[in-house]
Amino acid sequence: MTTRVDDAVIAGALEYWKGVDLTSLLRDLDETGLAIVENQKTSLQERRKLAEKTKEFRAVPDDQKAKEFKGLLRAYQNEIDSLTKRMKFAETGFLSLFKSLGEAPDPTPFISGLQAERKQAEQTEAVQSELAAEQAKSKTLLEEN
Repeated sequence: MTTRVDDAVIAGALEYWKGVDLTSLLRDLDETGLAIVENQKTSLQERRKLAEKTKEFRAVPDDQKAKEFKGLLRAYQNEIDSLTKRMKFAETGFLSLFKSLGEAPDPTPFISGLQAERKQAEQTEAVQSELAAEQAKSKTLLEEN
């Protein structure tokens, strides 16, 4: 049983995917992915620095903790701001991808249809080859008689 996909549906899907511009999208996603990896590395380094500052703060005598607390609080606030920026960056990347692909037609029916048509074309070619061989045989037999 062959699966045929209507030409209008194929044309609509093709136009949609041209609009997605997969090559540019993948390039942008690659850049976004590299930035996310870099942000993860930076985040790890900053968390380690923050942990070290917290450890240092704990070692400060109680009578000096009030002075040191402002610096530690500022470091935590900066880390929260950095985390918020990284979160927004990742969310923007995801939403951009979702926007591009969210309404894209499922390519499965097209691929299935193409696969079925290819199989049918191969079968047709095989039958044509057999017919050509039979025709050559018949021609040879006619020429001999």
